[in-house]
Amino acid sequence: MEENSGFAWKKIIIAASVFVVIAAIAAACYVTLRLGMFTVEEVVVTGNNRITSKEIIKRSGIREGISSIFFFEDQVEEDIKKNRWISTVEVVKEFPKKVYIDIKEAEVFCIVLGEEGKPLYMSRDGQVLDTGNFDLGLDFPVLIGEGIKDPELLKEALDILELSKNSSTLKWDDISEVHVDSLYGINVFTNDKLRIEFDRDKIAEKWDNLEKILRYSDTLGLSESYINVSSGSKGVVNFRQPEKSAGAQDG
Repeated sequence: MEENSGFAWKKIIIAASVFVVIAAIAAACYVTLRLGMFTVEEVVVTGNNRITSKEIIKRSGIREGISSIFFFEDQVEEDIKKNRWISTVEVVKEFPKKVYIDIKEAEVFCIVLGEEGKPLYMSRDGQVLDTGNFDLGLDFPVLIGEGIKDPELLKEALDILELSKNSSTLKWDDISEVHVDSLYGINVFTNDKLRIEFDRDKIAEKWDNLEKILRYSDTLGLSESYINVSSGSKGVVNFRQPEKSAGAQDG
């Protein structure tokens, strides 16, 4: 009987302790909410240019008057990143009453032709951002061809554009179109009608070979009409015929 009595008292003590803890937590939450100690009074958005602060705050779900203990930064960041124009986002609570949202917007890297030839903006990582418009302009390299649907081929086409960003021989601004074909691989066309055949795979190696060819041709004063670097280590080059000077005659 004494053992059973002692066991019953232990259960009562444990139950009472749990009740006290729960009551203390509930009281603390009530006081916190009642007094508005963690009520959000200001949401500060930084880093945005194209997207309005109002749109970002709306997507975050945070509003003035909500308690900051009722939302988690990770979830808010995921909700904001559902907007395709947002590349990265960081949400920071500054207790007790302020929340900072710092974003980095995606940049237009090129244009891809969608259905019926509609121009679509694409980011560096291959994310379609929006339909082309006159506000941002259409002066970007254009990706064309059914091979765009192949993730690996698309990545290689974007890698070529990335390499051109830091090139002194074939610059990003010089590239007009990138044709992406599942059978023939990648062909680049420049603004001055030069065609460069890459095929696929080992893009960095082929790019290095292309730059060597372009630098060597430049030292000779020659202009290329076609370059094939699909083999990687070697290249095939066709040169344009030099234009005749004014007044020159045949014979």
